[in-house]
Amino acid sequence: MILGIDPGRDKIGWALATSQGTLILSGICPAPELEAFLGVLKHPADKWEKELAAWACERFFPVAEPRLEYVALGDGTGSGEIASRCAQLDLKIVHVDEEGTTIAARDLYWRFHRPALWQKCLPYSLRVPPRNIDDFAALAIVLRGIARSVVEMENIEEDRF
Repeated sequence: MILGIDPGRDKIGWALATSQGTLILSGICPAPELEAFLGVLKHPADKWEKELAAWACERFFPVAEPRLEYVALGDGTGSGEIASRCAQLDLKIVHVDEEGTTIAARDLYWRFHRPALWQKCLPYSLRVPPRNIDDFAALAIVLRGIARSVVEMENIEEDRF
């Protein structure tokens, strides 16, 4: 399981996904509640779904994987503080370039929530999701983190031969 975090000044988007990139659970946490959010990660993974419910926006599958492989952390505003707190919890961190994740988040939102018929009449660029989509930005960060890990693993395999 991978936790993606889209850091920000006011709010933090997060997404739990499988190692293949399938969204399990996502949400948005107010920045002042970061400590409580990260505190949930100290508990066993089978309790996370209930404990993260206060911040959850999307719930697709139950949290079934037993452990967190790593945290894919966007490199934007506030990432340094989050990285240091994750390091205190002994979590492996993969830093990911978050440039363009807001646009990717909009695309992901509309993939998960098909627009209404009248919205399909609008040009794509004018379709605005009805809520904050920082959690989908975190999913975009997870997907980039997975892609980066795959490339790194391929490079390691090539170096062996």
